[in-house]
Amino acid sequence: MRTIGIDIGTTSITGLVYDLEHRRVLHQITAKNSAHISGCGRIWERLQDPSAILGLVQGISEQLLSREPEVQGIGFTGQMHGIVYIDAAGKHVSPLYTWQDGRGSVPYDEFHTHAQKLSEDTGYPVAPGYGLATHFYNLRHGLVPIEAVSLCTIADYAAMRLAESSEPVIDSTQAAGLGCYSLPNGAFDMAAIERSGIHSDLLPRVVQSGTLVGLTRQGIPVYTSLGDNQASFIGSVPFPEEALLLNIGTGSQLSAMLTGSIGRIEGLEARPYPGGGVLMVGAALSGGKSYALLEKFYRQVIEAYSGQPQQEVYPLLDKLLEDGPVTAEGLTVNPQFLGTRLNPEARGSVEGITLDNFTPGLLAHAFLQGITDELYAFYSTIEQMGSGKTWSRLIGSGNALRANPALRSKVEARFGLPLILSAASEEAAVGAALCAAVGAGGIPSFQEAGQFLE
Repeated sequence: MRTIGIDIGTTSITGLVYDLEHRRVLHQITAKNSAHISGCGRIWERLQDPSAILGLVQGISEQLLSREPEVQGIGFTGQMHGIVYIDAAGKHVSPLYTWQDGRGSVPYDEFHTHAQKLSEDTGYPVAPGYGLATHFYNLRHGLVPIEAVSLCTIADYAAMRLAESSEPVIDSTQAAGLGCYSLPNGAFDMAAIERSGIHSDLLPRVVQSGTLVGLTRQGIPVYTSLGDNQASFIGSVPFPEEALLLNIGTGSQLSAMLTGSIGRIEGLEARPYPGGGVLMVGAALSGGKSYALLEKFYRQVIEAYSGQPQQEVYPLLDKLLEDGPVTAEGLTVNPQFLGTRLNPEARGSVEGITLDNFTPGLLAHAFLQGITDELYAFYSTIEQMGSGKTWSRLIGSGNALRANPALRSKVEARFGLPLILSAASEEAAVGAALCAAVGAGGIPSFQEAGQFLE
């Protein structure tokens, strides 16, 4: 069986054809996501054009189908948390409010941000950027289009349009990413949502992961999208209950699959796992972006000295890391330059500076160690839950982890576990393809999907 997986990322969109029999990617196409809407009036706005995204998705799918016309299903994943409003005909009537949009952090009153007020009213922690926090702000400021009859994620919107349907449906992995989702009940907590003044009639219908959305014009089945975190886990981890997934890209995440009842844990998020179980996730907003901040700083210094514009200077950072000691000699970096999910106002810091350790090389080591330590703190919290659960390995994904041997070494040393990079570089798109294979019956269950990884 061969299926297509499409990942609608914030900066790029990837589509691929996955071969279950040979457990590998046959074709892959990646396009820059050029849908960013510039000239927004507020510095915290992060908007994209759904028409541009849909055009890219349709172009990628057509190219893949021209190479593999006999595929038996199309699966989607994409940037979680963001929302787009749609009308009765299934057409968008708003921009995509991405997961990076900051309106949830805007003050609601002198005591709360909009996200904090929504969290207090509903009893659910809803972070800025989550769909319902964005919707809560839009409602209060008259920004919900009058034609809107529903809202959904961009991946569910693309799946609906590709399947020529007019009703968006959403699975548990995406629904939980919007906020106010009850894991025990497997549904939005409508009563809690209504308490906040949000009318629940705009929320999409929740269905099981791998549910058929409809057929393309060519008659190919399209299945519900997965949250990108869950899709990456499925597309990376052969044995879900034995390994942790460590993803370090622009941001960073630690994910661990658990079974059984899981209570609320400060600083971690319990996300539904397709087919049952819970994915415990610690998400840091900075990750590789904090290392990019250091690269930008060094680049600006070189440009100021030379008077010449510079390309990326990551090779310089690589040399600094290789030439000096492997530790930071007491220099420490807190990489929370973008705040945290729970505390958007938190900021990063550099501490422990002495006359001997404030060098370019040691500062690079300290940045990488800070990224690692922030993720290890999530791991320690999961261990302290007292579940007795142990893991035997780390699966690594994300461009920052793939590109930086020094970072990989620090991760292995800090966690005390061997690190194995996932076989495919586009893990989320592979997970989407595997979701389509589950929906089409080629894989018996999501728990067995890892057996079809290389």
